[in-house]
Amino acid sequence: MATLLNPVGAQELERYEPARRLDHLGGKRIALVWNGKQNGEVALACVGERLTARFPGLTARLVRIGYGIPKDQLDEIRGGFDAAVASTGD
Repeated sequence: MATLLNPVGAQELERYEPARRLDHLGGKRIALVWNGKQNGEVALACVGERLTARFPGLTARLVRIGYGIPKDQLDEIRGGFDAAVASTGD
């Protein structure tokens, strides 16, 4: 009889409450969070262009992250931006 094992180790994850929806985007600072996946920066650049064209005073900046978001980088995004848009695929 074979024994099946789950190769995924147990992980402790820190949970975060979702951010509240902004009532408007004019004048807001938006982080375009790119995890390095191919063409994600292209998609985020398009999103940034559309947002800045549509909402006066909105600024968008690309933020490159690696696998996951280290706490210090997450704190930087939280403190320096009003909202974030992330790409997660190829």
